[in-house]
Amino acid sequence: MSRPTAASPGGGLAPGEGLHAGLDDGWVLPEPEARQAIQTRSIVFRSFRRDDGLIDIDARFADTRPFAYDNAFRGACAEGSALHHMQLRVTLDRKRTIVALVSAMPSTPYGTCSSVQPNFQQVVGLHMGRGFRKALRERLGGTEGCTHIVMLLDTMAAAAVQAFASDNYRPRDPGEAEPVRVWRIDELVDTCWSYKSDGPVMTRMREMNQGR
Repeated sequence: MSRPTAASPGGGLAPGEGLHAGLDDGWVLPEPEARQAIQTRSIVFRSFRRDDGLIDIDARFADTRPFAYDNAFRGACAEGSALHHMQLRVTLDRKRTIVALVSAMPSTPYGTCSSVQPNFQQVVGLHMGRGFRKALRERLGGTEGCTHIVMLLDTMAAAAVQAFASDNYRPRDPGEAEPVRVWRIDELVDTCWSYKSDGPVMTRMREMNQGR
């Protein structure tokens, strides 16, 4: 069987891409009190520019426990097995509108969970910008959706901004369209500590974007 590539259904790593595993041994927090691991949750977003100009964002949500245990709905669960393992691929156009979504739920707490997946198509057509969180919950809130998928899509909206921003730095092919700017300076002002209106970061950004 051939090794999957970034463009294949298996979604293997592209050249230069990493999943941040090198940071696992790089925690810089203070030394903790005596403790033992009980649970690990990981959320990964991978962004790709397709040959047709659209942007794919692959997302994975996983929960694991570092010990074996018994579950009333799943029976015996092996050490390290996934309580949650859910994946999405969301395709965006240049305006950050969702044009396609596919999902997989290989591991869920209950056997009924995966049957919700057709409902996820309700987000196709939504714009991953202002108002997205409200529109998302109107469509997939409560029994219409999955708590974890809603959270994953919610967080993906921020990842989408970084995907389009990263695409600005990608080498352009001759004749290729200019990259999309997904934010304006005024939209950043006072939204976080470093974006204080009178701070050095915003001052520098204004200087860099004069006339644009």
